[in-house]
Amino acid sequence: MTLANAITLFRIVLIPVFGVLFLHGHHALALIVFALAGLSDLLDGLVARALHQQTRLGQILDPAADKLLLVVCFLATAARGVIPRWLAALVIARDVVLVAGAGLLALRLRRVAGEAPHHWKPTRLGKWSTATQVATIGLGLAQGMGGWPALGPWVAALVVPCAAATALAGIQYVAFGIASLRPPAARRDTVPA
Repeated sequence: MTLANAITLFRIVLIPVFGVLFLHGHHALALIVFALAGLSDLLDGLVARALHQQTRLGQILDPAADKLLLVVCFLATAARGVIPRWLAALVIARDVVLVAGAGLLALRLRRVAGEAPHHWKPTRLGKWSTATQVATIGLGLAQGMGGWPALGPWVAALVVPCAAATALAGIQYVAFGIASLRPPAARRDTVPA
């Protein structure tokens, strides 16, 4: 096991810790765990590149850890009324559709064309979606601590951009997945920026 993958596994271990802390009202500690998980995300990428530890396992674990962390954060904050439940449902539904679609697409490409699954990189819109989700959750957690009610309007202001970016990125990824079903000569193998 590489150091980069060990850091990613540490982030995965932090996810249930965050959920338990937040749901039991320990919002300050939950925010610290969330920040620590975010730092570990930066660190595992830096370590993987600096030490040439980029592995297939890491390519699977890292985005899975990120998605799982955000799903748990959205569930926990929606359950406490910090963010709207419909926003949590949108984020989670999009991720379920994308994961299921990617799995089905990989199976189909292997069976029909004998191709290896593509490694898709995040688009700019996908990165913007993730950034708005992290900002919404981060401010929501800080507001949930109870001492910063002034953050409420900021959280509310992020809800619509977060929802829009999440939905549009989801549509973009689904469109790319559908385009990937075309014969190899008729499609582009890179995700549009």
